[in-house]
Amino acid sequence: MIDFLPRTLVLGGRISVNAPLWRAFELFSPDGERLWVPGWDPEILQPRGTSWEEGLLFRTREENGEAIWIITRLDPVSCHVRYHRVEPGRYIARIDVRCTAASPESTEVATTYAFTGLSESGNEEIARMSQESYDAKMARWSVWIDALLRTKRAN
Repeated sequence: MIDFLPRTLVLGGRISVNAPLWRAFELFSPDGERLWVPGWDPEILQPRGTSWEEGLLFRTREENGEAIWIITRLDPVSCHVRYHRVEPGRYIARIDVRCTAASPESTEVATTYAFTGLSESGNEEIARMSQESYDAKMARWSVWIDALLRTKRAN
């Protein structure tokens, strides 16, 4: 067996969402993200006919290929969801999203991505990741979500 040492990296950030807690939390479901993430089109694999539950398995097309997602924890009471995203031959990412009410009409969203390489090329991708690029991603998310919520309020 080849000795392979996976690279790991944890990145985290926060955004504020101008929506009540439960509404903000729903935006981080597979279907909720369809509303604000450009090009996001998850294919539900199992169980069919379900949109958001623990154990849900779905697939997305990423810029570098296919990703398989599993909802490994869904706690609607505490507004916490954990996904595991597997990009075969590249890396695995554990994604935690926690929402907390900041006020009746505003929510703080904390996200953490923990990456583990599955190959040397996956390790190299992880090595190129940075907190600065993650912060830029969070800023894009904030803009996209704000645009969605402004549009919904105007209708």
